[in-house]
Amino acid sequence: MSFEYWYVFPYAILVATLCNASGFSGAVLFQPFFYFVLQTPIPQSIATGIATETIGMTSGTIRYALMRKHDFKNYLYFLPWILFGVALGILLFSKLPVLALRALVGIVMILVALTHLWSLRVAQQKGLPWRTSYLAPLSIIAGIFSATTGTGVAELAQPMSEHGRKMPNKMANANAIMLEASADWVITAVNLSLGNIRWDILVFSASGVLIGGQLGAHISTHIPDRILRTVFCVCIALIGLFYLWTFFTK
Repeated sequence: MSFEYWYVFPYAILVATLCNASGFSGAVLFQPFFYFVLQTPIPQSIATGIATETIGMTSGTIRYALMRKHDFKNYLYFLPWILFGVALGILLFSKLPVLALRALVGIVMILVALTHLWSLRVAQQKGLPWRTSYLAPLSIIAGIFSATTGTGVAELAQPMSEHGRKMPNKMANANAIMLEASADWVITAVNLSLGNIRWDILVFSASGVLIGGQLGAHISTHIPDRILRTVFCVCIALIGLFYLWTFFTK
């Protein structure tokens, strides 16, 4: 086995810890790292990021289950719509040219960041405008986003669970992680069949997220969730803007 990408291992521990603690998907930070730092083609960077996230989110889901943080009724409410969106997203991913895919990643990251910042803002007000009628179409969109860019289900499921289904914050985080893990297994199975996954990178990233997934779920009750999510949103928006900048300048 080659150790060329050994440094992905500690990076993966850090990312998985932060993501599982806050309800964000890991691919949002893995995919740009693989693309810009490791210089892998964008379809491979997205697919490998999602495969890495699959392991990390599954690890976090198991930990949250042991902590009894899941609400399976709400999980089953979102799951069919998300999987329908995933199916549409997989079809779109297989058809989009590379340049369009890069632009889509940037746009999705910015939209997700703005949605989360808006959600954090209205959470401080008495009237939360997340109507039940919005949840099904937004869940489909989240599935499309995750299948095409690696970002979407966890980021949108968290505020939809917390403000649309009135779940406690930590339980909404756990619900988002479990929904992301379910969607990612489907997406990764398809990417495996397409040969998009870089195994020489995944061996280190997957090992790291196994550890980080456990750590993130454990420390989630000891960190200020709102601050962590705000920092994530700003980072995601900046990454999305950088993607768009590279799209328009190349």
